[in-house]
Amino acid sequence: MATQSVDTQLRKTGIGAVGDVPWGTHFFMFYETKEDLLDTLVPYFKAGLEAGELCLWAVSEPLTEEEARTAMRRAVPEFDRHLADRSIEIVRGKQCYYPGGVLDLQMALRTWVEKADSALTRGYAGLRISASTAWLERKDWQAFCDYENEVNHSINNWRMTALCSYPLAGSTAAEILDVTRTHQFAIARRNNGWEMVETSELKHAKSEIQRLNNELERRVIERTQQLTTVNEEMRKEMIERQRAEEALLEAQAELARVTRALGMGELVATIAHEVNQPLTAIVTNGNFCSRRLEGATPNLHELRAAITEIVNDGARASAIISRIRALLMEGVPDRTKLDINQVIHEVARLLRHELTRSRVSLRTDLAPDLPYVLGDRVQLQQVMLNLIMNGIDAMSMITDRPRELLIQSAKHSEGVLIQVQDSGPGIDPGQADRIFEPFFTDKPEGIGMGLSISRSIVESHGGRLWAVPGASGALFEFTLPAQD
Repeated sequence: MATQSVDTQLRKTGIGAVGDVPWGTHFFMFYETKEDLLDTLVPYFKAGLEAGELCLWAVSEPLTEEEARTAMRRAVPEFDRHLADRSIEIVRGKQCYYPGGVLDLQMALRTWVEKADSALTRGYAGLRISASTAWLERKDWQAFCDYENEVNHSINNWRMTALCSYPLAGSTAAEILDVTRTHQFAIARRNNGWEMVETSELKHAKSEIQRLNNELERRVIERTQQLTTVNEEMRKEMIERQRAEEALLEAQAELARVTRALGMGELVATIAHEVNQPLTAIVTNGNFCSRRLEGATPNLHELRAAITEIVNDGARASAIISRIRALLMEGVPDRTKLDINQVIHEVARLLRHELTRSRVSLRTDLAPDLPYVLGDRVQLQQVMLNLIMNGIDAMSMITDRPRELLIQSAKHSEGVLIQVQDSGPGIDPGQADRIFEPFFTDKPEGIGMGLSISRSIVESHGGRLWAVPGASGALFEFTLPAQD
């Protein structure tokens, strides 16, 4: 016997008391009248035709083939088309079991298997059959029960639904028990309606399924409780980790502010020089305006130009103070779209006097078409400030060659690349891996946080900061991702 791949989709039986069943369902009904058969089998086969199944109806007394066809025509408007393309066959039941007038149940079994295979080959969803046993002779009863039992155990391998009909009249109690034993469940007429009657086998199966469901539900509850406990522990750990990270960020921000303040101590002369320049120009232009106003005929054009310069110099002094104040302030990082070349120019202007005082020549080679970066202007200014001041300090003891500082910018696969190189003694190879460690310094007056904080700032912007070994002098490079 061929086996077939049975899907799990339920099939509509058309019988209200039964509802939907899976492939491999084998059930029976006891009938008393012709109407009992028609009331059940017509909707049964109508549902099969609507579901695209191949249907085979083997009828016997008290129903005739023509009566079955007439009833189907009334229920299915296109029944004759189904009949013509052999989607449904209505045949005499005895001819399925008594070919040549001799009972051949193995041939009948082969017929159902061949019909099921043919249904799939022809594109049908499966096979739906019903056969009456009114023709069965009592001497063949035991053989037929064995046959039904074999069908009952094999039908799960086929895409087939089978509804067997047995005449109630003349059936003994033993025969009723035999039929019940060889089928999955029964339907019976009660109070003018059909009801499903479960067999002991079906009840046992349902009981076992319920037990397994209860066991599964218990395991799901236990597993859910375990997962809930684990999730709660993970949530607590995540909260603690988040608090620790927030505390670390706050400490880093505070340390960065303190470091900026310490670094600004070295820039007092630069600050005074930067602010004095616009203030001196303001005083000069103010005295010029005062002298011209004392004259007999003041030149309004000269006065207007001088006043404009006073305003511009006042704005310049204010901008210098604002930049210095921003470097010293404590606050939440403000990420905006920045031109990194502009940031470099701003820091270079701030350090102009310090470069002159230290006799350091600054040269820049900045790419003109760099993409913007998303960053905090003050924090990135601090990175440039630290790297440039480190270069100035490194060259403070040089007397045998020019003190030169080169700042370059260029496009990079990660976004933009910035390089700061001095002409000092370079980095000790034995210390190359330690210079970014907190509190590591070779300066007697240093605290060893400048490079560590600079690396933290660059990494918080999604970039990298490193020292290039083997370079002439000290060479530091860092990348920043481009702003899309």
